[in-house]
Amino acid sequence: MSSSEIFITKRDGKRERFSIDKIRAAIAKAFLSVGSFATDEMLTQILGRIRVADGTTVEQIQNQVETALMAERYYKVAKAYIIYRQEHTEDREVRDKLQFLMNYCEAKNPATGSKYDANANVENKNIATLIGELPKRNFIRLNR
Repeated sequence: MSSSEIFITKRDGKRERFSIDKIRAAIAKAFLSVGSFATDEMLTQILGRIRVADGTTVEQIQNQVETALMAERYYKVAKAYIIYRQEHTEDREVRDKLQFLMNYCEAKNPATGSKYDANANVENKNIATLIGELPKRNFIRLNR
């Protein structure tokens, strides 16, 4: 199977054609972020450690990039790459919470505004009911 026939799974569940150039660009940017430059030879060595099959997730690929950077002893670059990923994870979480807040405020009542508890046993939306909704996602994840 050629790389043009491989599809990866994005975070939102959509499938997208695999592109080694996106990985190459991300690694090159990680090198630049620490004031270094990745040669073609360095990129080839790092990319040679990454295995992608049909259905591989973006997270799995990024985990492999971290491992490959460390295996090739580019620890400073790996650290920058890990921090960059963490910051973007936090940005996505903030974006999701803001979207939830907007949806909650636009909802007609607490039950329709609740993403996790449509049986909300309150009559009116207010800051107290909203604050109670915010941690539910994490509680559900922890419970599972």
